[in-house]
Amino acid sequence: MSATVQRSAAARAEAVGNSTRDATRAAAVGARIRELRQGRDMTLEAVAEAAGLDKGYLSRLERGMKNPSIATVLRLSEALGVPVAELFGERLAEHAVRVTRVPDRLPLTSATAATHGIEALSRNGAVLEAFVLHPAAEFSAEGQAEHGGEELFFVLQGTVEVRFADRGFVLEKGDCAQFSGHLAHRIRRVGDEPASAIVAVTRPDLKARRRTP
Repeated sequence: MSATVQRSAAARAEAVGNSTRDATRAAAVGARIRELRQGRDMTLEAVAEAAGLDKGYLSRLERGMKNPSIATVLRLSEALGVPVAELFGERLAEHAVRVTRVPDRLPLTSATAATHGIEALSRNGAVLEAFVLHPAAEFSAEGQAEHGGEELFFVLQGTVEVRFADRGFVLEKGDCAQFSGHLAHRIRRVGDEPASAIVAVTRPDLKARRRTP
């Protein structure tokens, strides 16, 4: 193979490699823009209008079919309310990760022999609400709990019974139950040893209200 042919083959290989890298970067940027938009519950139309872009162009951009210009990047940065670097995944949004330290847990009720102790883990109206529950020895005198969304119940320590209309489940440390919050349920500690559990509840109704103008 002559030197000329070798250089030509190397050039073609480099061009293919560059094209692949460009496509990969475009896909990553597009996915990041879509993630930021959806995280703010904004439609394509809303972001396109705020950024002064065509909706179809923004859709193709999110699918990695287009590479944004500097002007487009600046417009999207302003429309989404994030630094330009965040569009490229180089930093997290200020409130993307919410950390609640042990001393900062918000106590809602104190645990007694007849009352569940509850500590709130999530703040700022999160769509996912999480609590640490310290179940009382008996079922609550207030009756069965019912609420919207899904509930995940994970036992941290001790033994806990979760009872529904026609059956109950005894859960021990490390056990987990997941169910619709619309199912009426009651919770109590089993035995004399202290018990605690993480309760996480989705709030789809809250997300829907946020989308309402």
